[in-house]
Amino acid sequence: MITNGYGIWLSWKTDLNPAVPQTLTDYGGMLVAQERHQSLWFFFSTDVILALARLEVWVRFNPIPVFIQIFPAKLLLGLKLEISFSVDSAIARQESYVPDDFDVSAHPRVIEVVKSIPGISFTDFKTRSGIANLGWKKFQSDHRLPYQSSLGWYTVLKPLGNPLDKTFQAGWREFFPDIEEILKRMKLQFLIHNSFVMFPVDNLRQLRAWCKDFLTLIARIKEQQPGKYWPCVLAMVDRKDLNFNNELPTRMRLDWDVLMPDYPHMSYRNAFLLGDGFKINDVRFSVDQSSIEDWCNVALKADVDQQTGSLEIELPKRLVSGKETHCFYCGMHSHTLNMCPTRAMSDIDFTIWDRIAQMNFADMNAGLHAIDTALVQPPEGGVVSLCPGDAPMNILLRGMFDINVSVQHRMARAVFRSVGKEFPRGLMQIGQVEKGLVWDALDAFRASDDLVYIDRMLSQAAMKNPRGYMPRTLQGFSALEKGDKLRAATLWKEAETLSFSPLQQSYHLMLQGRCMEMQSKWQAASVLYKQVMQHCPRWLEASYRQAVCQVKMGFAEQAMGLFEKLYQLDTNYFNRILIDAELERGQLHILAALYISWTNAELKAAEEKSNLEALSNEVGKWFLEKHPFSEGMRTKIAALTRQAEIKNYVAFNRVLLGRVGLNREIAKRVEVEAERLKQSYQEVMERLKVIQGEAAWFPFPKVLIEFNKDFNYCAKNVNWAVTQNLQASENFLKAHEVLEEVDLRLGNLENQLKTLKIVRDSTLFLLILGKSFIWLWLVGVILTVIAVPIGVYYGQSAGWKWASGMVIREQLELQKGLIIVLSIAALAIAALRSALVFESRKEKLFKKTTGQPAKK
Repeated sequence: MITNGYGIWLSWKTDLNPAVPQTLTDYGGMLVAQERHQSLWFFFSTDVILALARLEVWVRFNPIPVFIQIFPAKLLLGLKLEISFSVDSAIARQESYVPDDFDVSAHPRVIEVVKSIPGISFTDFKTRSGIANLGWKKFQSDHRLPYQSSLGWYTVLKPLGNPLDKTFQAGWREFFPDIEEILKRMKLQFLIHNSFVMFPVDNLRQLRAWCKDFLTLIARIKEQQPGKYWPCVLAMVDRKDLNFNNELPTRMRLDWDVLMPDYPHMSYRNAFLLGDGFKINDVRFSVDQSSIEDWCNVALKADVDQQTGSLEIELPKRLVSGKETHCFYCGMHSHTLNMCPTRAMSDIDFTIWDRIAQMNFADMNAGLHAIDTALVQPPEGGVVSLCPGDAPMNILLRGMFDINVSVQHRMARAVFRSVGKEFPRGLMQIGQVEKGLVWDALDAFRASDDLVYIDRMLSQAAMKNPRGYMPRTLQGFSALEKGDKLRAATLWKEAETLSFSPLQQSYHLMLQGRCMEMQSKWQAASVLYKQVMQHCPRWLEASYRQAVCQVKMGFAEQAMGLFEKLYQLDTNYFNRILIDAELERGQLHILAALYISWTNAELKAAEEKSNLEALSNEVGKWFLEKHPFSEGMRTKIAALTRQAEIKNYVAFNRVLLGRVGLNREIAKRVEVEAERLKQSYQEVMERLKVIQGEAAWFPFPKVLIEFNKDFNYCAKNVNWAVTQNLQASENFLKAHEVLEEVDLRLGNLENQLKTLKIVRDSTLFLLILGKSFIWLWLVGVILTVIAVPIGVYYGQSAGWKWASGMVIREQLELQKGLIIVLSIAALAIAALRSALVFESRKEKLFKKTTGQPAKK
């Protein structure tokens, strides 16, 4: 902002009498810069001449060596209200000594402006070295005139709420005596009309004192007697052509429903006149605030310094501000209802807030500034053309239009297609798009603003389906865009009665509530939003709208309780609150309250970041590095660590909740793994028993040296594992490590056992075979030895040919042949018998050894 005015170059000898700067301040002077024995001042009006005249009268009785030069100047204010002072280069290069008396000179252009002021005259000025030759004149004044400042204001204070409400009457009646006490103490005459308190402020000292006492009173009551506090809005205007009467509030041309409570509103010019003890806050009453007469509000710097801080975020004025009323669909002032960019959007973006959650706070501010810059020259295709894209600007723009998605046309499309019964899950249960007049009308809303054509289609649809709610829903939007909010609410009420699911009923209640909200009937809107919560308790949007209504009523601090509950349930609401254009009235309170939650979350996230490093080490204490759970957990920890680097409230809370979740996951996995380890070791123990039982029968124990080493290793570690507490990390990790080695050795033992069993069974088979063969062979030999002589003897007696004449040598040869035949037969019979009885004999033998009864 740039404003023209008058500058003063003031220089003096020794110490400057305090009366000089005090007089300049009282007449509206701003101290811009000061060094040793000189200073620069700026005045917005010709009151600078009255101040110098008063000083000249005063120095007649209090001589002081002061040199003053008055000239045209410009005051430049930056985006952060940084002050710059601009004068002609010739003036800026001047230098001069300080005379021994009071000396005032004026620039010719100043003389032309102020020559009509009574009692002021100018004479020739004696040029001196270092002074620019610009035609300076010496200033003189008539000491007989009063030279009163032209500064003066009318102040209007309005308590928030409905004057007919009993709560308002009780609250305001209790709070007003404290306001009245300040007015009486300052001897300010006040007038009360329609709950407006009006009084004049005659000079700058009174203005400063009133603003300071009022702000101090508000801060004290909020801290010491919060139940006594009642929010009020306060505005101050220059008297100019206004009259002090009952019509003053309406003549001020202010929308009292958008003023922020507790902070005095005034022009930037008057705010700068208050001095250094006040902080100036911007308000978004217009798109481009480039005039020193634009509105702002002020707070005490002491109170601001005592605050823990405030989140610094600035919404794009060219997007959210303007001369239009609040848009039903998005809540902004920059466009009319039928030109809202949301009308061209067809689908709900369910990921938009997750994407905003991945932005740093600085990137959010930069993105919002980029939106404002992009709208300096309206983009081709309008605001909608800026929405596509993945840059912070594009994502934030879509997010700002998503805040009120529940009352936009795209929500109607989702509700019409939904086959679910409750929010928000029902929006995910989508059916097919049907063809018909209703859908054609919905598409027509997005394509054009020809309401006559749309109404014709909706009337036909209503006649074809008189019990359908969809035509009434869209007819409500049509009535709304025609400016008939009453008919729109009636149609939505009718659509609500025709709806058959809680989702549809709550949606139409939401539309009715929004309609009441747009008519500044915030209490009625809150009642409807509560009904939405009764139908669909999980639809947090209705609770959010209740809080917004409280902010619009001026109760921002009370609304913070609801806001805090919301972003505790869903942290994305924090970012919604930050960029919601409809929360302008409570912005200072809200941003200060959000800052506390932000800093707490940021500190916890920083702590959790170090805890994540400890958690990574903790995983290493429980699981081996190559364990699948360990690898998955380290991946999750790395993802949370990256979240901790993002400066965003949602990211902070994800780190906190994620770390707690990982702790639980580790504890649960340890419990499951400990139980699995016990079962595994029990299985190993059973396998060892089998190996032990099988290996005990091996007939060559000296060969089992390595086998016994492996077996003893396994047995020792299994006995250790089953007796330990596996909920201790050292035991748990060691049990994992040992189990792998035991399992490996156990596999080797089982492989060796196969060979041992072959040797053992072969040996046992040979023993059974040998025993059977020996017994059969002995019987055969005995029978051969006995039977051959007896046979020969009886054969000879019986006259058998083969026995006649058989000598002993021949008998021996016969016996020898029979023995060989019998041996072969005995071996064959023994082998056959051994094969048949081997398993039963082995089982019987093993059972007998172990003391178990053999199977019959």
